[in-house]
Amino acid sequence: MLKQILIVEDHPIVSDSLERIFSDPALNLKCIGAATGNKGLAFLNGNPIDLVILDINLPDISGIEFCKSAKTRFPGIKIVAVTTLAQRHVVEQMLDAGADGFILKTSDTDDIKHGVLQVLGNGELYLGKGVKDLIRGISSGNIELPMITRRESEILKLIADGLTNQEIGEKLFISPLTVDTHRKNLLLKFNARNTAILIKTAVSGGYIS
Repeated sequence: MLKQILIVEDHPIVSDSLERIFSDPALNLKCIGAATGNKGLAFLNGNPIDLVILDINLPDISGIEFCKSAKTRFPGIKIVAVTTLAQRHVVEQMLDAGADGFILKTSDTDDIKHGVLQVLGNGELYLGKGVKDLIRGISSGNIELPMITRRESEILKLIADGLTNQEIGEKLFISPLTVDTHRKNLLLKFNARNTAILIKTAVSGGYIS
């Protein structure tokens, strides 16, 4: 089944390059471009978009505002930020806004392709090359970092690698239901409302290297 990707990027050269990355017919993807955030949001109305590749520096609204608005109006849509902004606070704000991935434009095309396809395929959070190093050390505020078991630590690292419950279960020889139970317990322990915040907090707390 054909899946559609909306590329919200105001630089035509970058937009064209991203389209070429996903032009392989075997991927069964269609890319549509939008040069501004508002045009991108308008296009989402009535168009079945599966994933948005989103620049953060846009000429009208920020990618963070776009992400918040799109996730509120279309909760099922996946959003991957692809940006030059290699700053901790930007990563944190995008993850808090509900982004499903964050990749730096300095990454190679394989990283961008792999990250987008991973989010599109299994819906797990993807952090591109160098992004985990960026968010390491983000303050956890008043959150008291929890004690976790060896098994929870194994599962946490595999979640950060983007594996699904099924894949984690196969790797650790446990059932997907058991993995899901551990995942829910980790969300509770870290007081995280979603996987993105779980991974962000775990990285900043040193649980994931």
